[in-house]
Amino acid sequence: MTRFLPVALLATCIAGLSPTASATTMVKLSTNQIVDAADIIVRGTVTEVWAEEDENGVVWTRAQLEVTKTYKGDPSKTTHVIDRLGGTFGGHVSVVHGSTRFSPGEDAVFFLEALGSGRLSTVGLSQGKYTLQLDPYSRQTIAHRFIPAPGQAYDHRFLPLPDESKRVSLSDFEEAITNRVTAGWDGEPIPGVSLDRLQRINAKGSAQ
Repeated sequence: MTRFLPVALLATCIAGLSPTASATTMVKLSTNQIVDAADIIVRGTVTEVWAEEDENGVVWTRAQLEVTKTYKGDPSKTTHVIDRLGGTFGGHVSVVHGSTRFSPGEDAVFFLEALGSGRLSTVGLSQGKYTLQLDPYSRQTIAHRFIPAPGQAYDHRFLPLPDESKRVSLSDFEEAITNRVTAGWDGEPIPGVSLDRLQRINAKGSAQ
């Protein structure tokens, strides 16, 4: 049985999320805003994906991440568990539009935020994950986002190649991230993120 989470319950579950998480809308963030809003930015490989149901009967999909590079946050952390609302558990399917999707073996850059519940999630829902893919034409690794339709099966091995004009090399993407982390938050507000939080997490951030 497939269900869409009720607005009231979804609002309760995502309390403490970044500005982009809501029941029906997702505010588009720039790369700089995603960097600023992230507690942790890492490159890593998804080693396992599973689903759990919490005490409210809400399904969460969880992904074990093995870190290969840290751009912001504690460089001593070699693993993270990332949570997203929605998924399949015990015959129940919960759908959250714009939610991040994962598959085992996926190599990606993750922009992560610590939720009030203690869970770790991607900033801006699916905006906080860039999958790494080999461009067969340039032979360069590129970083890009792909958002499957609700209910569509997800496997990073079969992602379509983005249009040539939208291909960003991993080296250029990493440079943009590290430059922003080094420069620091510019003081500009990000919708839904408190100034205190932005000051706190960016004071702790460090480029590797």
